Amino acid sequence: MGTCEMCGTERVTTLLAEVSGTRLRCCSRCIDSNNMLVLERYVPKQPTIAPTRSQASTANRGQNRPEKEIASDFHLRVRKARVSKGLEQRELAKRINVRLNDIQKIESGIVPSDSMAMKIEKALGIILLVEVEEEMERSVNIPSGRGMTIGDALDEFLNKGE
Repeated sequence: MGTCEMCGTERVTTLLAEVSGTRLRCCSRCIDSNNMLVLERYVPKQPTIAPTRSQASTANRGQNRPEKEIASDFHLRVRKARVSKGLEQRELAKRINVRLNDIQKIESGIVPSDSMAMKIEKALGIILLVEVEEEMERSVNIPSGRGMTIGDALDEFLNKGE
């Protein structure tokens, strides 16, 4: 839950979207009404389970390695590599021992598990897991105590001209 950077609505689910070359975290209402390009899809968080003693010691060994995440254009990479190798979706599914439905979902933009992504990487010779990039964010506070929205910036810009 967050605050929409377009309309200022608080405690709503926001998605990263692009309008006029600017990336914003917006609510679905603003995205729909402004025909914005959505740059990420909502993926519900999996419930966290406390690691067992053996998992905790294993997890500590890999802390110095950079984290990896699925590339934002993973579905395009998979489709392009599959087609360039002359494979049908069914053939790729057989090669990596998964259901055809799974390949169809991945190519339509449903985020695969890390293990599934690694299978696809190996089969197609592509990279789907990339290093996590930290996004730099800057917050500007306005007198009301909430963050500045695009609407606030527009009002400020328009009032300067008067």
